Amino acid sequence: MTITSVPSPHRLLRGWWIAKHLFAVTIFVMLIALGFWQLDRLAQRRAANAARLAALSQPAIRLTPTTDPATVIGRRVVVSGTFRNEESVVLRGKRSDSGVDGVHLLTPLQIEGSEYAVLIDRGWLPSAQGATTAYAVTRPVTIEGIAQAPQLRPDSPLAGRDLPLPGETRINAWLRVDVPAIQQQVGAPLLPLFIAQLPDGSSGLPRPPDPYRLDEGPHLGYALQWFTFAAIVGVGYILLLRQELQRP
Repeated sequence: MTITSVPSPHRLLRGWWIAKHLFAVTIFVMLIALGFWQLDRLAQRRAANAARLAALSQPAIRLTPTTDPATVIGRRVVVSGTFRNEESVVLRGKRSDSGVDGVHLLTPLQIEGSEYAVLIDRGWLPSAQGATTAYAVTRPVTIEGIAQAPQLRPDSPLAGRDLPLPGETRINAWLRVDVPAIQQQVGAPLLPLFIAQLPDGSSGLPRPPDPYRLDEGPHLGYALQWFTFAAIVGVGYILLLRQELQRP
């Protein structure tokens, strides 16, 4: 009588197989966690977009030196004054609404009737036209925009530093709106915030971005990607185990 050997699953619970199981489960759980992390980022992005739209729908607040910054960050504000054109700088690495590389023009506004100034992000310029003096406005203006918190440099050695170019005595191109750092080259005390100017209907430069042009970012696509990788790992490992069990 011929005895046919039956594959035993017990060998999958010994030796290197235990280590393989733990490794596969760890990778699977990590991929699932990354997927849910991206879904959480997506929820945060949607909440931020909703808050932005809600802020845009509210009436603008008159900004003065006595305004508490915490009460206006993310809100529409309006401020009057005169630009300190000679202290303008640009923000590097900006794109227009149509995706063209360029810079943003950042100019301190001397607040009317006050010793204080506030930084105004006036909008996009092509990089080749980043000379700040070409866009000087000497008349008194009233600016409406969104109050933003300062973009401080992260406390990390990997974070880029804002440095003057060779031959320059001041920093003319910045990576971020670091208000305390920019204060060092502005002759008036700055409010601890900046204003992203809203479009005023003109078609000239600088061109403020469309505040209603919001997107959800790549988070949903990334989440689907991580879940797909998890499915590949899970199904692939099950097939590997099935193949091993079929061996005599």
